[in-house]
Amino acid sequence: MTLPAVAPLRLASLEPVALEMPLDRAVVTPFATVRNVVALFVRARDEDGAEGWGEAWCNFPRFGHRHRARIVAEVLAPALVGRAFDSPADAWLRADEATRALRLQSGEPGPFAAAIAGVDIALWDLAARNAGLPLWRMLGGKDPRVPVYASLARADDPRPTLERALAEGFRAFKVRSTGAIGDHLAAVRMARAVVGEEPELALDVNGTWEPEAAIATIDELAPARLAWVEEPLAVDAPDAAWRRLAQAAPMPLAGGENLIGADAFDAALASPALRVLQPDLTKWGGISGGLPLARRIVASGRRLAPHVFAGAPGLLAAAHLFAAGGSSDGILEYGVGRHPARDALLARELRDGAIVLGEAPGLGLPVDTDALAPYRVAL
Repeated sequence: MTLPAVAPLRLASLEPVALEMPLDRAVVTPFATVRNVVALFVRARDEDGAEGWGEAWCNFPRFGHRHRARIVAEVLAPALVGRAFDSPADAWLRADEATRALRLQSGEPGPFAAAIAGVDIALWDLAARNAGLPLWRMLGGKDPRVPVYASLARADDPRPTLERALAEGFRAFKVRSTGAIGDHLAAVRMARAVVGEEPELALDVNGTWEPEAAIATIDELAPARLAWVEEPLAVDAPDAAWRRLAQAAPMPLAGGENLIGADAFDAALASPALRVLQPDLTKWGGISGGLPLARRIVASGRRLAPHVFAGAPGLLAAAHLFAAGGSSDGILEYGVGRHPARDALLARELRDGAIVLGEAPGLGLPVDTDALAPYRVAL
């Protein structure tokens, strides 16, 4: 059985907690100019007063936290609160069924998928807390050690950030770059000079290459010995282009953070193009959809490297899922830039390039709402 049996639950409330945290300077990304960090947490309470916390992806557009918060409060809460469920997975299926017509009518599968994922994570946290078990153990995990890599954001000054991450104990790294092949070469050469020859190094270009240019030039990155090139093409580029690029590439291609739904991942697993798959459980699936997917990825022989750009609940949920997913060569993303929705609640502690999940029930995250209060926004 892929998902464990748990005690039935009856929800008393679902509360969205939308957050905004200012950045010191604006950052230009391929998607938008970013002036603040946004996050959406979800708090679930059962009829006995126990609570669990989850998180929904909401980074773009920059008002996404408000929009998804309204979906949680005005669509999902009425569909789920006051009902009895055999498990969080049962509630996940109910939420999916209850919103199907509205998703189709609104043309917004992504926001609904993220909101449902945030609720699902909160319910699994709640279920594990009620069972007195850490989530990774409840889900069938055997090893609490989760290897992580230092992921640099576009706001980071690369060289000092890499040096700091290396000193903190990271043993694998990822840099971001846009532009022509010369820009990518400069980024990876600088990073390799800082971290040395032994650590894994990956490059993320956020889907900004044109297929023919990528196919013609990707071989020039061979001397950097990259662990992968992430999202070299847009997620909706034809599979034929992805396959041609994979054949030309001297390193594995990675992607998956922008895939939503079982059908999209079925297609990715049916194609040989992606050797590293990076699902984001806060965008789609939560634990209920994400754990079966993670195990399919591992069984297929692909490398599992979940995408994480989240606060403390999202990061920890991904870590617990990873620990239960059975991956032997996988690795989890860990952003090393400032993220108040994570850093206000969670201290970064590495042991030989990994974080170690403890035995505290659920996600193991005591959420200090007072620490979040300065960042909370009214809906």
